[in-house]
Amino acid sequence: MKAITNAKLVFPGGIREGVLLMEGRKIIAAGNVRVPEGAEIIDAGGLYAGPGLVDEHCHGYQQHGVFANIVDDPMAVAANHLLHGTTSITPSAGYTNSLESYLFMIGECKKGVADNNSSIVGMHFEGPFVSSKFGAHSELANPYSREFCDRIFEAAKGMTVHSTYAPEIPDAPEYERLLTENGIIHDIGHTGAGAADIERAVACGARIVTHLYDAMGCSRSLEEAASVTGDPQDCVSDIVLGTPGLYYELICDSIGAHVTKYSIRKAYRAAGEDHIILITDSTAHEDIPVTEEARAKVFDHFGVYEVEDLNFNDLGELSGSRLTLDKGCRNFMNATGADIRVAFKCASTNPAAALGLSGSIGSIEAGHDADVLLVDGDFTVHRLFFKGNEITNIRH
Repeated sequence: MKAITNAKLVFPGGIREGVLLMEGRKIIAAGNVRVPEGAEIIDAGGLYAGPGLVDEHCHGYQQHGVFANIVDDPMAVAANHLLHGTTSITPSAGYTNSLESYLFMIGECKKGVADNNSSIVGMHFEGPFVSSKFGAHSELANPYSREFCDRIFEAAKGMTVHSTYAPEIPDAPEYERLLTENGIIHDIGHTGAGAADIERAVACGARIVTHLYDAMGCSRSLEEAASVTGDPQDCVSDIVLGTPGLYYELICDSIGAHVTKYSIRKAYRAAGEDHIILITDSTAHEDIPVTEEARAKVFDHFGVYEVEDLNFNDLGELSGSRLTLDKGCRNFMNATGADIRVAFKCASTNPAAALGLSGSIGSIEAGHDADVLLVDGDFTVHRLFFKGNEITNIRH
């Protein structure tokens, strides 16, 4: 048995000093409890002890000279993000990937779910059917195909899966029915849908909004949307934020390229701490030939040629990030003024609930997996326990 002492225990509802006990792969107690005789003592030194992070939207890893893509090696992606405190992950397949690539990634992720030493808990389909108008290289998105659906849904049976789709695509009602029949969580994203399509999607079971504000538009032109008040209204982000019961993903990079600090604050105020989900949307782009024109486009838009936690494609378009979720928590706290408790809630408790996995991850309550982070007030990870075992080669 291991006993973490001298810690500030972070629960969804509050922070209190106490002791956390782990035995094997599970947390057996946390709070005002006595340390059993013979337990291995781990002195937290006054650090915060919270649940391992849950990243439900991640395509790759590009840090510390390492390049790993879900297309090639989902297990490597998960293993590298683990070193930053992400103890549960649903790797994301993109909307431009082929059927063969989807089937390979599904097979690898199923191996990860079955592997007791992997942090993979399921999979995310970012698509395969989204709008051709919204997102990096969205013109290459897969057209709707029933055969594609049948093949990937059959392959993914028995695994937690959530799928992003655009509610305005012509075959969206059929896709929604297939998602429900196959027990797949509905995500709205890469879309310019109007209110009627979004309301139908929510009525059919949509639960998660894929990276709010990013790859979203408006069913009307901005001129039409602004014709009454002068401020565009009823864009996708407005409609979904005005719809109760949804979870909203946010990519919080260091300069607010994906979502500005004002939009992060707006989402936090509108949705509340129970419905924000922090993600990385991390990708890995090695040796992409970027033209000078594209570099100039990046500079004109963001004022920089390169940012350590952003990724761009060959056209100079934002194409995911190089974020890790611990840094995403720090950026969210800096943008909103939220405290450590809220950051843990948005990066662990809420995604676990959205994925239907809150019975085992997302909290340090008794009975949950022994995935525990010891962090300081800036959300720097000092120590990490994964399934009860300490990970010693953590990265910052």
